[in-house]
Amino acid sequence: MPRAALARLGLAESALPAPVRLDDRFGGAPLTVLVTGVYRATDPDAAYWRLDPLGGREVQADTFAIYGPLLVDDSAFTTGGLLQNHRQTLLTPDLRTVRAAEAEAVRTAIDPASATLERAGSLRTATELPTLLAELSAGTVVARSTLLMGALQLAVLSTAALLLVSHILTVRQEPERVLLTARGASRRRLGALTAAESLLLALPAAVLAPLLTPPLLRLFGRFGPLGRVHLEIPDTWLVWPVAAGCALACVLLTTLPSVLRGASAAVLRRVGSRQALVTGAARSGVDLAVMVLAVLGYQQLSQYGGTDAPAPGASAGGGLGVDPVLVAAPALALCGGTLLVLRLLPFAARAGGRLAARGRSLGPALFGWQLARRPGRATGPVLLLVLAVASGILALGQHAGWSASQRDQADFATAGGLRISGSSMSPMGQGGRYAALPGGDRLIPVVRREQKLPDGKPADLVALDALKTGERVPLRADLRGGHGMSELFTPLATGDPGTAAAPASPGVALPGSPRRIDLDVSVRSSAMSWAAVSLLLRDRFGATYGTPSVTLPPGGDTTLPFLLDALTGAPVGSAATPLTLAGIRLSYAGDGDQPGDGSELTVRRIAVSDTAEGAATGVTVPADAGWRTSLPQGNGPRRVPEPIPVPAGSTDLLRLRYWGGFGTLQGTNTVVFPAPAAPAPTAVPAVATTRYLRSLGAAVGDTVPVALDGAAVQVRITASVDSLPVAGRSALAVDLHVLGRFLLESVGQQPPSPTEWWLPADSAADPVPARAADKLREGARIERVQLREEITERLLDDPLSAGPQSALAALAAACAVLAAIGFATSTAAERRVRGREFSVLLALGTPRRSLALASAAEGGVLIAIGSAVGTGLGIALVHLMAPLVVLTPAAGRPFPPVQVDMPFWQTVLTVAAIAAVPLLSAALSGPRGRDIAARLRPVEEM
Repeated sequence: MPRAALARLGLAESALPAPVRLDDRFGGAPLTVLVTGVYRATDPDAAYWRLDPLGGREVQADTFAIYGPLLVDDSAFTTGGLLQNHRQTLLTPDLRTVRAAEAEAVRTAIDPASATLERAGSLRTATELPTLLAELSAGTVVARSTLLMGALQLAVLSTAALLLVSHILTVRQEPERVLLTARGASRRRLGALTAAESLLLALPAAVLAPLLTPPLLRLFGRFGPLGRVHLEIPDTWLVWPVAAGCALACVLLTTLPSVLRGASAAVLRRVGSRQALVTGAARSGVDLAVMVLAVLGYQQLSQYGGTDAPAPGASAGGGLGVDPVLVAAPALALCGGTLLVLRLLPFAARAGGRLAARGRSLGPALFGWQLARRPGRATGPVLLLVLAVASGILALGQHAGWSASQRDQADFATAGGLRISGSSMSPMGQGGRYAALPGGDRLIPVVRREQKLPDGKPADLVALDALKTGERVPLRADLRGGHGMSELFTPLATGDPGTAAAPASPGVALPGSPRRIDLDVSVRSSAMSWAAVSLLLRDRFGATYGTPSVTLPPGGDTTLPFLLDALTGAPVGSAATPLTLAGIRLSYAGDGDQPGDGSELTVRRIAVSDTAEGAATGVTVPADAGWRTSLPQGNGPRRVPEPIPVPAGSTDLLRLRYWGGFGTLQGTNTVVFPAPAAPAPTAVPAVATTRYLRSLGAAVGDTVPVALDGAAVQVRITASVDSLPVAGRSALAVDLHVLGRFLLESVGQQPPSPTEWWLPADSAADPVPARAADKLREGARIERVQLREEITERLLDDPLSAGPQSALAALAAACAVLAAIGFATSTAAERRVRGREFSVLLALGTPRRSLALASAAEGGVLIAIGSAVGTGLGIALVHLMAPLVVLTPAAGRPFPPVQVDMPFWQTVLTVAAIAAVPLLSAALSGPRGRDIAARLRPVEEM
């Protein structure tokens, strides 16, 4: 922009590079120009004609603007004010009210609509809507599967509680049933009577449930993950058939046991061992069937998400649906573990009875006698408590595993902090811009190149600062095979595990912040059609960049200016100083095979200037600095370029002789660099993933060739890991400095420039990456910024995951309620059954307090056993099932894999909440009432 225009706007050059938005008119149409910088013309006599945003006319100036987006009204094209090359129209669909079926119809109609537009209107279309709708559809299926998974677990727990209560009522009514049978009542009449009683209990629930569900869901939607989602509860008639079906199931569960027992159940129970054997065999058959189903479900579920395995719910046609294995596997595992406890409980009861009989106290002896004599009475409440605690722990573990997985994914994708990629700025200018950010000294430059493995699969070659990576970048221990990060990455920088420090990279240090580098040279050419020189500059991060080439004259002395502003993208970008001259690249071509002395290039002086036009200051180069040349690239000449020794007393810095030859018309490149203190590495140390090595058929210690930008790099594998940060499971990591030395000194090729930058956080509460991200977003957005905390928040706030995660919390609460109902009912029934026993002991002089303590201790021991077994079963199931049932919205396995780490205090609080009401009921289970004689008086059944 002309300085006069800046002055009229009240702006100065110092106000830039902060973008300035100017609004004016051009050709009668509104025009908005985003000015991002001011440049001075390199030639003072040159004139640059640019639009003056203020006057709407062209002006002559010695400066011109680097401008960004031009926002012009549509009338500028229709009135002929501006020429139109092509036109784009963006259509954004409104998906706020689209239902699942309608979204699928939209997705299937997109391709035919695009084909129609291209055929009828010669329009080219590009859309990502099918991909978006497919992802939403897959996420909906995953959410529905997770909800059904929790619902099935809740159904199993509810069924267990209902069966326990039904069993207690059946046992209590058994004398009445025997009496009615003796007086002529048939089994059908008794079944109808029991069904009527059950129906009277289930009917109010069937009526109230559909009415209470919407307000309860609205209330529940105000808390937890659902509180961040606008939850709409639709009015649908389907809730009534569902409620009726659930009520009918409850009636059947409470009626069938009493009908199947029959009127002569009391007599049959006295038959003895034959009936016990038949019952045990049947129960063992059920146990075996459920355990087999649980194992088969686990094996089938573990096959999902592999390299070639389908996603859970994937159909043969490639679509997704609710997978019954995924839904039923956790419930089957719960049932199998609980039934296994059922088989072991009688043995534990008998062992406990023998142990208690050895004591002298009444309470333990009485408890042991009761447990050993009637273990069935303790089986139901204990199993219900085991099932409730295990279900609650499993729900808690699934939620904890899912939350930890989202954090691990964000941590892995951002290298533990901030990841900057996709910058449109010039590579060299990125270093200075990002180094000025908060925490810029901790930045890690990264070069990523995709390559194809022999099996055709893609892999990443990652070059980074290995020392900083080993110190700062986090990677889970299971992904790095238990090795320390420094143990893995330090050898990449040193070149040898026993080396204390990496050999220094050679170069000439350039003082200050150069904007121009001058090279005073002398040229003596012989049979060279052309020759050009460029500089290789290394910034403080170790990244190497090449300047544009400057053509050499046919002969004589000249000064070659190398301007860095265009290279760094100033004033927005800048170099990460201090800079180092890593080498001088010479490109040349000959006219033919000339046997002369060749051509000679002499570098007399290197000077730098902090301005584009000001005087340059000479750079001090050590007198004993030697120079070496790399092997030339291209159609090589007959003789390799070689440095000429500089005579004593000469001020020349470098003398280089090079020869042309037949076949060099397409050009030859060679790099002259300061002689290093140590020889260049013959192979670059690297850390590879196991999948990468498997594809190559290599192992740790092998040296393999890797193609990088047309050069063959010899790579020595020093260690293998499961995956590498950001790159994933098929990648190779090398040190950026060592790779640069190898390419520069051994191959004579410019090292690749960083493609992304990592800024790891020092801790979970480190605010530096967030401040750096905010600083980047203050100006024009020219890069992709990924912040760990933002990705974590986005993953945790996924609307499709809000329902399943809230359902897990509801499942844990339901476990506590059902366990309380079942255990309290069992305790009340047990107290009524043992009323006469307590009366006999009281009549014999046993203190009431002793009996109360014995009864409370008996219940407390059962609760402790059930809670402990349930906790152990739940934790085991969490570690087995959580890594298999936690899925991404695309119905795939998350990466990194889910790692379960049960929160200790949350686990303790969950178990305590489930066992609280049973403990209270056990404390109140002692003898009640004072009329001992009435309890001892036999009651005649009429």
